[in-house]
Amino acid sequence: MGDGESRPLVAGRLRDGQWQGVDTVAAVLLALAFGVSETLSGGWGAGVVAAVVWLPVAVRRRWPVRVLYTVLAGAVLAVVSTGWEASWVPVGTALYTVAAREPRRPSATALGCSLGAVAAAMALGPRPVPASEVAGGVVFASLMMTLPWLVGTALREQRSYAELAARQAVTDERLRIARELHDVVAHHLTVITVRAEVARAVASTNPEETERTLALVGTAGRTALTEMRRMLGVLRSPGDGAELGSAPGLADLPALAAGAGPRVELSVDPDPPLPPGVELAVYRIVQEALTNVVRHAGSADCRVSLSRVDPEAVEIEVVNDAPARLPSQLPSRFPFRRLGGGHGLVGMRERAAMCGGTLSAGPLATGGFRVHARLPCGSEAAR
Repeated sequence: MGDGESRPLVAGRLRDGQWQGVDTVAAVLLALAFGVSETLSGGWGAGVVAAVVWLPVAVRRRWPVRVLYTVLAGAVLAVVSTGWEASWVPVGTALYTVAAREPRRPSATALGCSLGAVAAAMALGPRPVPASEVAGGVVFASLMMTLPWLVGTALREQRSYAELAARQAVTDERLRIARELHDVVAHHLTVITVRAEVARAVASTNPEETERTLALVGTAGRTALTEMRRMLGVLRSPGDGAELGSAPGLADLPALAAGAGPRVELSVDPDPPLPPGVELAVYRIVQEALTNVVRHAGSADCRVSLSRVDPEAVEIEVVNDAPARLPSQLPSRFPFRRLGGGHGLVGMRERAAMCGGTLSAGPLATGGFRVHARLPCGSEAAR
């Protein structure tokens, strides 16, 4: 009574056409076996009926509902004409297939019709029998139908949950990749745009600053392309559950600080090493914080510190000084506010929350801005 939905080991390697062949061989053999048995005990008529009832089972996977009602009609005819109660066995086989492959409502309807047919056939049997025997026959037939139907229904529900879990996993992975892409694009495009404006503003008066700024633009562009190729490669991967590969971590913080644009004083105390997920969260929080510095404070100095306050947690602090004065020709065309989407702090808080941590941010009395996060990284992170 095995179906294609549950395919362990060798059976799982069979294709639909091969399963069709297995069903055909099984139906023919069972038809012959029951036909010969009924012929020896009840004559040719009973043998032919037994064989005819089993044969449609060969195509049960292709037309589950049609096969069920065909077999059910044959079984009722067999019981009414010959009293052959074993005809309910192929009905149970067909009913299992309907329960495993069809939606809940058609499956329940099929079970109800089958049980109703059992009662009608037993009541119209070919000879008067005691009520207790009729009741026993009804119980036997009901079990031969209800049990396969329950097994098929359980398999269908299990498959539905597995498909739902698979779709949810794909959705979660794509959301994770989308978050990574947002952080990469937001940071590097902000650096590129702001630095390009600075280079244009000082091109005629400060060639050295222009050269340094354009070098930052090139570095940011190359880094963004590298990260985006890595993440988009995951989306193109045919396999499920692909990872993002070598996700950025603490070792990439110096390059991030050097390419941000502002003068960044970086202090990292990663001992002992952080879990990979926490490292990625630290990197993205620092990246978003530096993005906000570039976006809103121009070339203000910035301090980034990462410290282990205890074995169970790591603290991140990003502080920038008051916004530096820009060349007088910049304010009229420098798009600081237009670059901001207003989601930087929200994104950082979500990053911290994903690790079970907290994040706070706000202006300083001196006119600068401070971002502080605490992320669990030991047994605290596992709770």
